[in-house]
Amino acid sequence: MTSPTVNVAGAAEILKVHPQTVRDLINAGSLPAARVGSAYVLLTKHVVDYAEKAIMAQTADRLKSQAKPRSPKRIRKVGTAQIGVAH
Repeated sequence: MTSPTVNVAGAAEILKVHPQTVRDLINAGSLPAARVGSAYVLLTKHVVDYAEKAIMAQTADRLKSQAKPRSPKRIRKVGTAQIGVAH
């Protein structure tokens, strides 16, 4: 069973980032946490929710940038000498 809470190291493991990155997210207010004594405590649910939102936003951005309309291919002009006329 997964613990309902994690510390900074546990959150870093879930997010696959350095623990300092988790501290930076906490200090920026992007990841909710509480200090209990000298350590941060985070709800595992909040860490997973953060990852899910980041994944969805970045995926949408990638899809948006790929959806740019492409210009049509150039059609090569055919000279009159290249056109055969059946008699």
